[in-house]
Amino acid sequence: MRREEEIASIISFVDENRESTASKIVCGKILGEKDRKIDDGMVRELHSRLPRTKGDIIDDCYHIIS
Repeated sequence: MRREEEIASIISFVDENRESTASKIVCGKILGEKDRKIDDGMVRELHSRLPRTKGDIIDDCYHIIS
C-alpha cells in the first residue's frame, strides 16, 4: 500500500473511532497524547504531522488500526 493511502486510512480510522484503544495508541505515537480525548483538533494535527512522520512509524500505526 502506498504511504499516502496508509496515512489516509489512519486518519479516517482515528476520526471514525475516536474512543478506541487503537486510536489512542496512534495518537500517543504521533502526537504524544494518548490520554487526551480525541477531538477535531487532534484529528487535524494528525493530518498535519503524519506526512512528516518516518515510514516505520506510519507502518506501525497502520498495523495497529488494521
